[in-house]
Amino acid sequence: MSTDEAISLAVASGDSLPTLRFYGWQRPTLSLGYFQHIADAERYLSGIDGGNGVEVVRRSTGGGAILHHCELTYSLSLPLADAGPGPREVVYQSVHRSVQEVLADVGVPSRPYREWAGSSSVMVSPAVVTQSAVASAGLKSHSKPDEPFLCFRRRTDEDLICSGYKVLGSAQRRVRGGVLQHGSLLLGVSPYAAVLPGINELSAGSLVAESLAGQIAGHVGQSLGYDWRGGELTAAELASSNQIAVERYAAAEWTRRR
Repeated sequence: MSTDEAISLAVASGDSLPTLRFYGWQRPTLSLGYFQHIADAERYLSGIDGGNGVEVVRRSTGGGAILHHCELTYSLSLPLADAGPGPREVVYQSVHRSVQEVLADVGVPSRPYREWAGSSSVMVSPAVVTQSAVASAGLKSHSKPDEPFLCFRRRTDEDLICSGYKVLGSAQRRVRGGVLQHGSLLLGVSPYAAVLPGINELSAGSLVAESLAGQIAGHVGQSLGYDWRGGELTAAELASSNQIAVERYAAAEWTRRR
């Protein structure tokens, strides 16, 4: 979380190039949306076998909790002279469309929720109908006051849906002069979120994060006009990340602030 923020601030200020980052997690980790309550996380984890071994961190972006385990996390930091809703929506749609194209290339069909919800021919499980199919397809966001705790049990227009289940969700944070977008592509089911199948269960495939990351980078670069090069954190980004971690993401006061 701190590295994503450090990169986005450096990119927005012009000190770093636009950056697309892919990563995994050393241990299963529950990332809370900025506005979620720590008590809800503790309640959720207490009801899962082995839940006391799951780390908890609070994101700087909103939305529901994500169980980072059998998935691929990405972050995209871009400079935007106009960081209003229009340009930011273009970035959001471009990334999700790129992932959709990559999944199609490997034989896994998916659609944005706005298309899936408007289809009258799709067959879904009762659980999915309960969670989302009663939502109005014409609304930009389909969240409710009593919305589910987990991000992947919520639905918004651009979420990618595969066989009735959400497999990709993202969130944005506007920074002065730029935008940070990060998200999660669910590859497989986690024992800590057993109600959420990943694309490997839904497609009977064996997709791995490393190969998908390279393909996604190519499609995102083509869509947004960037020629990505492999790189490492700059010394300034690393120092900033360490400082942000101490002040926020590794601090109990930040994680337990709500």
